[in-house]
Amino acid sequence: MTGYAVEYAPHAHEDLQSLSSDVAVRIAKKVLELGVNAHPRGDTIKWIYGRAQPTFRLRIGNYRAIFELDEATHRVYILRVVHRSQLDRALRDLM
Repeated sequence: MTGYAVEYAPHAHEDLQSLSSDVAVRIAKKVLELGVNAHPRGDTIKWIYGRAQPTFRLRIGNYRAIFELDEATHRVYILRVVHRSQLDRALRDLM
């Protein structure tokens, strides 16, 4: 399996910068792991229904990274990084 390029949307960069440095580093490490394995086993990734592009959420402690996965170009595009309590609002804003 080849690796995936990981890219951040401008809003995702803002989300990471608003977090404490230790939390942001932990999230960044998990997101980079998607570049190696975009389909990890277990319950850390769930499909988000209702979008044209395949969209998923990655669970990282109390935070969620919302990302699109493009199999054709081998690209993971991080859309948002939010606290789990703000996930529904972030998803509504993306729809």
